[in-house]
Amino acid sequence: MDMDMLWEEYRLEDFQQGIQSLFPESRISLEVLLDYIWEGNLPETLGYLAQGLWNQWVAQLVGARNIFVWLLILGIVSAILGFFVQIFDKHQVADISFYLTYLLLTIMLFQSFMQIGQVSRETVEQIILFVKLLLPTYMIAVGVSTGAATVGAFSAFLMIIIFLVEKLLLALVLPLIQSYFLLVMVNGIWMEEKLNLLISLLKKVLGFLLKSAMGIVTGLGIFQAVITPAVDNVKNSVLEKAVSALPGVGNATRSIVEVLLGSAAVIKNGLGVVLVVLLFALCAIPLLKILLTMAAVKGAAAFMGIISDKRLTACVNKAGDAFSLTLQLTATAMFLFVIVITILAMANGNYG
Repeated sequence: MDMDMLWEEYRLEDFQQGIQSLFPESRISLEVLLDYIWEGNLPETLGYLAQGLWNQWVAQLVGARNIFVWLLILGIVSAILGFFVQIFDKHQVADISFYLTYLLLTIMLFQSFMQIGQVSRETVEQIILFVKLLLPTYMIAVGVSTGAATVGAFSAFLMIIIFLVEKLLLALVLPLIQSYFLLVMVNGIWMEEKLNLLISLLKKVLGFLLKSAMGIVTGLGIFQAVITPAVDNVKNSVLEKAVSALPGVGNATRSIVEVLLGSAAVIKNGLGVVLVVLLFALCAIPLLKILLTMAAVKGAAAFMGIISDKRLTACVNKAGDAFSLTLQLTATAMFLFVIVITILAMANGNYG
């Protein structure tokens, strides 16, 4: 394919500028990515995007290790204090040692959770920026390959998803996860853990909201993919038959149209794969950071359960659930758009 012609016809310069805005520290070339994808060389594509990310992965491992070690140290200190307090047979001393350890534990968990919450918010905002920068150019390729009805329907659908992400995930679900975390921190103060039922209810509500968002977007996306490309197919079939009916040049014109439409489908699918791969690359480090932090907190809770006070262990374990919910929120925001891009790339563009 003539890349210069593609660059001009499909306004790929805007696509390249969007990539540079989203990945300022990387020199990612759209032309190189498309060459790898058209050759079917996915490992080379992923390796190309992974260049320069190794140091960031190592940094996330170090950060998660530090959280795990400090939580484990606090658990050991709590166990040692509990052992020595038993010598004095004074509840006041035992309570003071517990609350001191619990205070240090909550401070550390709170700092880690605030960092992870900020990472999640910034990642979701980056995903929305990604869609706003790169999807308009992709819609040109979709329009050439499928038709105006598909582009119009999916453009409106994308606006709905952006609204859903901003208002449901960022404005509602993320504050609810923060509330869940605060309830967990308060709940550990009481021996009876009085907020257990409220915490359990809130966790179920959050899981329902995230699953509902995925289900609604997937269902509507499939519905759009079934209806609108079919409408475009009918329109273009009528046009193609009218062109082929022209005396003398009809068959030649029809062949040219079929070649152009086939090339447009290849370009559309190639750009769709590029978008999905770039979206995964954009979210890889934030998701890894949240995942490793969650694993560190959950792992520390597992070891603390052997030696530490059960209230401390329960607090750390449920705090790990808050990190898990944050991971689910961020991954849900990413997969909402991955689903739509995939459906667009797979939309039927055959007109014969």
